[in-house]
Amino acid sequence: MQNYKQLGIDHFYKKDFNTAKTYFSLAYEKRKNKRLLNFISLCDLALSHPQEAFLLFEFYIDNYRLKFIDKDFDQILNSVEFKNTASKSEFEDGYALNYKDFLISEEKIGFKKSFENIIHSGKLVINDREDFLEFLEKLLDNGYKDFTLNYIEDVFLHFWANKKFIKIQKKLLKMKNDSKI
Repeated sequence: MQNYKQLGIDHFYKKDFNTAKTYFSLAYEKRKNKRLLNFISLCDLALSHPQEAFLLFEFYIDNYRLKFIDKDFDQILNSVEFKNTASKSEFEDGYALNYKDFLISEEKIGFKKSFENIIHSGKLVINDREDFLEFLEKLLDNGYKDFTLNYIEDVFLHFWANKKFIKIQKKLLKMKNDSKI
């Protein structure tokens, strides 16, 4: 007997999203299940936004056995889909800098100046989880506590169980407490 869900997962990791969707659909036909529908939705998202879908897929795989995950997953998926459809032309007025280019700028003029340039005239695009966590650490290390807190609040659902993320939260809390003394 075929394990269609596992085949779907395997094909998703291979970035064969159409085949993964087919296998998840076959699994759903055998057993109607909300979580299989979530996998199908991830395949649909992956066809247009593979990086975001892949990150969300990994999060879902790590947490889909939790009781509350369906509600949280729906909120996350809706926010990702809204963000992707809300403003396709959001970068047309300014410019977007990818994280690798930001790091080059940081080497030349330092973190603070590079970050200020981004804040005032463009957007920073970070597509990798580890790069984003590194960016949060650099923000905190350079005294941008409020920016770090805002980012943490915005992405908490995506990173709540990540050890590095938890470490950044603790460091921020310690810095906030130390500054009150």
